[in-house]
Amino acid sequence: MGKVIGIDLGTTFSAVAHVNEYGKPEIIPNADNHRITSSVILFKDGSVTIGNVARQHARSGPEQIVEFVKREMGKSKETFFRTFDSKDYSAEELSSLILTKLKQDAEAYLDAEITDAVITVPAYFHDAERQATRNAGKISGLNVLQVLNEPTAAALAYGIDQLGYEQTVLVFDLGGGTFDVTIMKVAGSKIEMIATNGDHRLGGKDWDDKIIIHVAEIFETEHGENPLQDLCAYQSLQFNAVNAKIRLSHQERASIACEYNGKTTLVELTREKFEELTAGLLEKCRALCEIVLSEGNMTWADIDTVLLVGGATRMPMVREMIAHISGKKVNPQEVNPDEVVALGAALHGTLHQISENPSSTTDLPDVVIDRFFGQDGVPKITVTDGATHNLGLVVLNSLREPIIHVMIPKMTAIPCEKEDIFRTVEDNQRSVLVEIVQGLEQGQLTDEIDVFEAYKLGECTLELPQGLPEGSPVRITYSYNRNQLLEVTATALSSGDARGIYDLFSVIKRPTLDAKEVAQAQANLQSLAVK
Repeated sequence: MGKVIGIDLGTTFSAVAHVNEYGKPEIIPNADNHRITSSVILFKDGSVTIGNVARQHARSGPEQIVEFVKREMGKSKETFFRTFDSKDYSAEELSSLILTKLKQDAEAYLDAEITDAVITVPAYFHDAERQATRNAGKISGLNVLQVLNEPTAAALAYGIDQLGYEQTVLVFDLGGGTFDVTIMKVAGSKIEMIATNGDHRLGGKDWDDKIIIHVAEIFETEHGENPLQDLCAYQSLQFNAVNAKIRLSHQERASIACEYNGKTTLVELTREKFEELTAGLLEKCRALCEIVLSEGNMTWADIDTVLLVGGATRMPMVREMIAHISGKKVNPQEVNPDEVVALGAALHGTLHQISENPSSTTDLPDVVIDRFFGQDGVPKITVTDGATHNLGLVVLNSLREPIIHVMIPKMTAIPCEKEDIFRTVEDNQRSVLVEIVQGLEQGQLTDEIDVFEAYKLGECTLELPQGLPEGSPVRITYSYNRNQLLEVTATALSSGDARGIYDLFSVIKRPTLDAKEVAQAQANLQSLAVK
């Protein structure tokens, strides 16, 4: 294991960091000497360009670019793909191109080959989205040490200099496309997740879209045409809307030009009007804060510090709202919302490297090891994540109605393993169907769950021997690892010959690429020049 990097793979911007020779995390600038990289992909002339150049090209060649791909992670290739040069690209493959660019920039800056990384994801990402992120890392040539929750990374970057001071931290993470609220406890040498909730389709892009729709409606009123019907006009308006949003964080009004079919409309948007247009989005954020406090059995009085993470938290309306409802000073020590997640991922990667593979630390300076470990060899800091969704299965109640039984409750410390004994319901029952679900509540009737299949991770069938009486025991074991990926084991206890063990690849029927498809995608990437 060589140098470890931490990557914040974002919806609109991404960042990469490492721990320097003094044990301090620092951002790695990209080839253009920018500290963050636009998560936009441009396919042109047989090569791939990532970053600001791609973003600027969106207005003149929108059909050649891909953006906001993080929102599509976890979807099957049939559900979401983009086609360039007669090749279909899944969300994982597209994200791998961004990761490849970040990896290349890190290698150039550090003058070293990079193989190992910690990649962050929203805490509220489901199983498939996490597996898709791991796949993207593998396709890009990275050994993904861990898929780490973004608020955990942010709390680590903040908390590593706060050890010894007990405090409860609320991480308000509003990025370009996702939103999480997480409560973390910093106590002694420990950082622990207490509660989390979120919406992985709420972010700065939704504020942009409100501006775009508002301006388009004014244009249509003036000219009788809808500019959003043209891809070039849309991309140009989107670019102008984003710039206006940024300007409104520092001034009271901003002008937005919309051009389509030889006609132009200039809209002057005030901060007051912008806040009026997006009030519903802000209310969603506020409501989720209250939900997380309730889930953690806390009130704002129990919160000591509020960390604002993600570029969208720079909007004054967000800062004012969270300061008003919390009564707290936000972002102590001027935490950089664009960088703190990548910095925390780098810290976690180095901590993982020293803890899990001590023999790999021979090249690390003593000051780095001393920053993370005491003289007794015990880590100075431990990070405990929690399961961000209930994990369970379908069982029959006394009326033989299918209901949800939760095996691993939300916020159970991970990694963890839980097992339970279930009973057959008939004499000579020949099989047991184990249906694995995520995100459902104890005792829910499956017939009353809208779109039940959306919560189902997979299923496996355990064959039973002949002649078993009703009530024969079957043991189900759930193992949940640090990446929040699940392995399920089903065992018939009545016979040593009837044993079914199913690993996470055969049980969990994820819509993501399988191992063979990941290997093929990795091979295909070698023919693409990424810059």
